[in-house]
Amino acid sequence: MQILRAHPGVAVLLIAAILLAATSAAAEDRWFAADKARHFGAGAGIAAGGYAVAVPLTDRKRWRIVLGTSAGVGAAAAKEWHDGRRGDASWRDFTWSAAGTAAGVFAAWIIDKATD
Repeated sequence: MQILRAHPGVAVLLIAAILLAATSAAAEDRWFAADKARHFGAGAGIAAGGYAVAVPLTDRKRWRIVLGTSAGVGAAAAKEWHDGRRGDASWRDFTWSAAGTAAGVFAAWIIDKATD
């Protein structure tokens, strides 16, 4: 609960994820499909880009990670919210985007750490 008070954006993302899960139409949505690779790649690219944007803004790696993660998960939530308005939101797409976000932030952090 302390993280939710310290970072209200996390609470918003959690609520969005819960609503997405509740409204997701998974009739023909498979875990492994071509669009899942695109979701993973987009999440990774956006998150790594968010981390990179934070580099000149702060010396604290923690905040770089927060910005990169927020960018990736925020973009995924926005995409699925948009898809949900058309009736085809996917919890599985969101999950692959979140996995890509984690991979992108981790890769950016490793590169950042190696250049110290």
